[in-house]
Amino acid sequence: MSDIDDRLLALVDNVVDWDEQRLPLLTLHEARAVVELLQLLGSGSGEGAYAARHLAGSLARRMPNDG
Repeated sequence: MSDIDDRLLALVDNVVDWDEQRLPLLTLHEARAVVELLQLLGSGSGEGAYAARHLAGSLARRMPNDG
C-alpha cells in the first residue's frame, strides 16, 4: 500500500469513530455515481486505488438495495 492509501484510509476509518450526526448531502443517484467513480478509480493500481475500493465498499454497504 502507498502512503496516499494509508493517509486516505486513516481519514475514512476515523470517521466511524466520530460521534457526529450524518448529514444528508447527496441524493441516492449522486451517491451511486460516487460509488461507481470510486470503483473505477479503485480498479487501477495507482496511488489511492486501495483506499478508493475501501471507501466504495463502505458507502455501498450503507446504501439501500435495489428492489
